[in-house]
Amino acid sequence: MLRNFDVAGSSADELTAGDLPRLVAAAAECEPHRIAVTHGADATTYARLHREVVALDAAMGVLLGQASLVPIALATVFPALADTARGDLRDVVDALVADLMDCVAPEPLSAAG
Repeated sequence: MLRNFDVAGSSADELTAGDLPRLVAAAAECEPHRIAVTHGADATTYARLHREVVALDAAMGVLLGQASLVPIALATVFPALADTARGDLRDVVDALVADLMDCVAPEPLSAAG
């Protein structure tokens, strides 16, 4: 199971894996060609990752749940991530979350004012 993610250093704004499809959609809307994830020599954009999430959600979303959509979509884009013994998927999701926070998360109130 994926852990909860701390958004912008604030424990009040807790991000879970279930929030990732919404954040990927927001990133795909504002920066579709931005690199979302790299794994080895391969990379994918937010637009492609979003398309994979949408297709997976349409096919199996009710069965999988929102928390599983992005990790499974990532394993579809990067089949080597399906090797759970290596733990690369967790690292890729962590990197994705960090980039999503840079891409779509609002600035903390203290920095905005």
